Amino acid sequence: MMIELIKKLDPTGQFDVLKNSYLQIEAALKNDYAIDLDVSGIKNIVISGLGGSAIAGDVFSLWAKDELKVPLFVNRNYGVPGFTSKETLVILSSYSGETEETLSAYAAAGEIGALRVCLTTGGTLKALADTDGVPAINMMPGFQPRYALYTSFFTILNLFSKLGLAEKDGQLLDRIVDRIKLKGEQLSEPGNIAYEIATQVNGKLPIIYSAAGVTDSIGTRFKGQFNENGKTHAFHNVLPEMNHNEIIGWETYGAIKESFFVFEVLDETIHPQIKKRFEVVNEILAKLNVPVMKIQSSLETYQERLWDMIYYVDWITYYRAIVWGKDPVEINYIHLLKDRLKK
Repeated sequence: MMIELIKKLDPTGQFDVLKNSYLQIEAALKNDYAIDLDVSGIKNIVISGLGGSAIAGDVFSLWAKDELKVPLFVNRNYGVPGFTSKETLVILSSYSGETEETLSAYAAAGEIGALRVCLTTGGTLKALADTDGVPAINMMPGFQPRYALYTSFFTILNLFSKLGLAEKDGQLLDRIVDRIKLKGEQLSEPGNIAYEIATQVNGKLPIIYSAAGVTDSIGTRFKGQFNENGKTHAFHNVLPEMNHNEIIGWETYGAIKESFFVFEVLDETIHPQIKKRFEVVNEILAKLNVPVMKIQSSLETYQERLWDMIYYVDWITYYRAIVWGKDPVEINYIHLLKDRLKK
């Protein structure tokens, strides 16, 4: 049943793209190039991008949170933040090279005189960078931008390693590649757990809770993939902040509460008080008979667990489209919006 639905609903073969995500990682890490950029005097870093490019920045901020010596800000907007200066490293990431917000940020950073590096597969961003003598790092082409998270993130990691801003641990990365490859084989088999979860959440509204500074970027990815892949609204909030506002919303639902399905994205490194907060939230949800599913990994290191969970939720949301009877690639309203903005 699953295979037949995939053949019918996924004509462009995103199933195989997702299964082979490990190839993106390998290609990004093997991308060898020379970059002549003195970052010894930078005081902050901006990663400017939208969608999957921004998520790559979010995930990197978690990956390197104990390693970076200067603040890192992910910019999802036109222009650049007000603190941007000549002592700012601005990384402009656009998979297509045509993201208008990122092109705006490129121009604004140039006017300020910030250090710029572009990550792209081509397009206007690559052309501008070549004209201006700005380093432009090529990413593996041929994917839908949201499916290119793996090439986007590991291109960032490779860049930071070359600039001496972060370490690239070969053994750790080999383990991540092996895990993604193995999990891709497991989660592409009929009757796999990700497909079963997608079946359970079908027809329900996903609500995702994550932990600040530990799993919040995974929650953001999960929500966005439910939107784009699964063709459904989804909501995401972060503890402890959720406990200061959204928790009250659970007081007012009647029969509509049966429409909700809660996911909790957890990790062993979550602050003890946040773990207690999750316990209280779960008591409330249990009284309301709202289903709760925990997304967690048992791998050895935080970085391995991070990618283990990201890959898992990518599969869940892919299958959400399939059981919903939708093509996971189709994003008609985004195309409509872009066309209207050009007029």
